[in-house]
Amino acid sequence: MKAPDLGIEIETCTLNILIKGLCENEKLEFAFQLLDEFSKQRFDGEDGNGRIETDAVSFNILISGLRKQGRLEEGVKLLETMKMRGCYPNAGSYQEVLHGLLYAERLIEAKEVIGRMVFERVNPSFDSFKKLIHGFCKVKMKEVDWALKQMVRLGFVPKMGMWTRIVDCVFAGKNTCDCSLLGEIINS
Repeated sequence: MKAPDLGIEIETCTLNILIKGLCENEKLEFAFQLLDEFSKQRFDGEDGNGRIETDAVSFNILISGLRKQGRLEEGVKLLETMKMRGCYPNAGSYQEVLHGLLYAERLIEAKEVIGRMVFERVNPSFDSFKKLIHGFCKVKMKEVDWALKQMVRLGFVPKMGMWTRIVDCVFAGKNTCDCSLLGEIINS
């Protein structure tokens, strides 16, 4: 039975609340079914030809649910599926995927997501840069320089704890990270 048959009017906000409830109760398959079902349904709106439009929030909730259940790959794919369905990712969409990649220490993929965000003019959060830089420092990857430059270019100011981590990384012995921006700052 469909919602209009029950006398229930459902719009995007209500749909998102239902999806979130299903995700929080680990019923992701039902959440996906609900999204698919309501995106196909028509209802009598003011023009008589209404449709519930899924929005980025709908997808963000699903991506978050997938990430929390350890189904990161599906979340990454869902990010791409959004575009095919005519719903463009917002900062929250990317941040959910990015958070999962950083938590899983998939740093190169996280770097690619940040690069795509910057390209699409969706700013990553300060916290995302912080986690990425800390991750690169932890495994002594040269991408610390790239992440720091992107961060500064977008107007973020690294705080003392981050600088401490970067300096430790750069001067930690044989397997040092390369950080030309730090050199520029020291020499100026």
